[in-house]
Amino acid sequence: MLADEGPRGLSHLKVDRHAGLPDGTTSFYYRTRAALLHGVADQLVRYDAEAFTEAFKDAPDSSGTVIAGVLAGQILSIREEPQRSRTRARLELTMSKHRDTGIASEFQQMADSYRALAERLVVAIQTGNGTPVDRSLCDEQTTVLLAYLGGLVFGFANDSPDEMSRDDIARQIRAVIIGVAAERAADHTPISDSSGVRAK
Repeated sequence: MLADEGPRGLSHLKVDRHAGLPDGTTSFYYRTRAALLHGVADQLVRYDAEAFTEAFKDAPDSSGTVIAGVLAGQILSIREEPQRSRTRARLELTMSKHRDTGIASEFQQMADSYRALAERLVVAIQTGNGTPVDRSLCDEQTTVLLAYLGGLVFGFANDSPDEMSRDDIARQIRAVIIGVAAERAADHTPISDSSGVRAK
């Protein structure tokens, strides 16, 4: 219901009837509409935490290529149920979290976990060639990667027609990380003057 109709379409009575429960059951456990929304948010966080823990339990010990592949698979699963409806519901609640600090705090833990994973992926790829970690670059790469992934999540949850495979997404993840580093390096390359001498 939340995925299809948004927060305004969610009510105690609708939940009761959709679940085949006696009228009043949901309101007994969740007295107010706000409490009902918090209950949904809490359940979504539990689903996410379970899926996240299972999918990435070996991530700290894996190579960047392996982590990128697992992450790509998780993103791609949004095209299928129940992940699509859960993602749509999460997006609906996320849009209202600036008005509800409780919902915002419930989602923040998962957001922090995903950022930590993205950072591990960035570090694994950035240091794969023996290069020491540049924390400033790592932060920028992580932020850009999360923005890219957020766009994919939104598109897949809303039936994007783009045909993408797990390998496509994993390749693009690596391209985003490497591209940010290349752009940063280009920005710091000394510019040559007209005589071909590098400017100091």
